[in-house]
Amino acid sequence: MKMIKGLILALMIALLVEPLAVASAAKERSTSSTMKVNFYSNSLQKNMHLNVYLPPNYEAHSKYPVLYVLHSYKLNEDHWWNSLKITEKADELIASGKIEPLIIVAPMIDNSFGVNSAEQTGTVPESGKPEDEGVLYKGKYEDYVTKDVVHYIDTHFKTNKSRSSRYLGGTSMGGFAALHIGFSHPELYGKVGGHSPALFVGPMWDVLEKVIYPTEAARKLNDPILLAGTQKLNKQRIYLDMGDKDDFLGALKTLDQVLAKRQTKSYELHVNPGGKHDDAYWSSQMENYLLFYAGIDQD
Repeated sequence: MKMIKGLILALMIALLVEPLAVASAAKERSTSSTMKVNFYSNSLQKNMHLNVYLPPNYEAHSKYPVLYVLHSYKLNEDHWWNSLKITEKADELIASGKIEPLIIVAPMIDNSFGVNSAEQTGTVPESGKPEDEGVLYKGKYEDYVTKDVVHYIDTHFKTNKSRSSRYLGGTSMGGFAALHIGFSHPELYGKVGGHSPALFVGPMWDVLEKVIYPTEAARKLNDPILLAGTQKLNKQRIYLDMGDKDDFLGALKTLDQVLAKRQTKSYELHVNPGGKHDDAYWSSQMENYLLFYAGIDQD
């Protein structure tokens, strides 16, 4: 009798626990997830970090488009996550059916402006001490973004590897890097966004100029404004935006004059009233950014 009672009790517990376990598993599958990845960059010959966002129900599909977002000067791969809240906005827009589920990747790019500036990776002594948050970095950062980061993501996650499903954007320094890299590699990125990009016309910080534009030949390879006039961009969608209180607005208008004359798949410029060069402005535009990159019913 005791044995029968024990079996009945065990059965009742199993019946109660199993639905809870299934419900818990379903909840886990229905929510997004984020992770920090440490990996070795062959281009930079050092370990680097990147953040990855996987959309809700990640296992439900075989492949996803990927948005790569680059951070501002003096910041790191956490900028888009912690300050700009891109993952929270992505959750909201996916749930409401406004954007398609996508993978979002925020790689660390140091204070490099995303250019190939030296064979060996290191800091630029004239810009400060190695421990200073504003010290500039030199190295093969363009190769790191286009080769190492893309390869790692494509080989470790369920990505759609086509150019039309790979997007690149950034804020400030990251905006410069996104435009420079995106325009230089139209075969890799179907959509490119410059969000308050730190563009330069005329005099600039001497040390920075020696890193990104040390020669006229290097300027032709690195300057987004020059690249916009020379690269084949007919298969790219391009999005530029900036607040009207931003000191970089004059340079952005110069870029606009170039792109307005070029053949692109689409091109849009947004100058928003009251916007400054800061997190408050970029956060206020996050829905617009995600709608550009992953909005449903764009085509």
